Amino acid sequence: KHSWIEQQILETNPILEAFGNAKTVRNDNSSRFGKYIDIFFNTDGTIEGARIDQYLLEKSRIVGQNQHERNYHIFYCMLAGLSKEHKDKLHLRDASHYKYLTGGGSTVCE
Repeated sequence: KHSWIEQQILETNPILEAFGNAKTVRNDNSSRFGKYIDIFFNTDGTIEGARIDQYLLEKSRIVGQNQHERNYHIFYCMLAGLSKEHKDKLHLRDASHYKYLTGGGSTVCE
């Protein structure tokens, strides 16, 4: 069993991956980023905190994708998960309406 702080650190990974993983021709969930985690310990050796630095390795993916590839998962998943009312409130539309999300020809969030 993990302590509360250890659990919080572990639970950051899926969120970071949504922002840093994208569909490529070879892999539907390809990591396009790197991250570095500083873990802070107290004098007893217990984790008491952490700092995560994220470095996007492929910034060009944001403005263009190859055929059959997608931008970062977060954009598609966020738009797919929001209700119509919430999208209207935020002045958002479906992924198919955005040039940055349609370059590779796929807008489905799997």
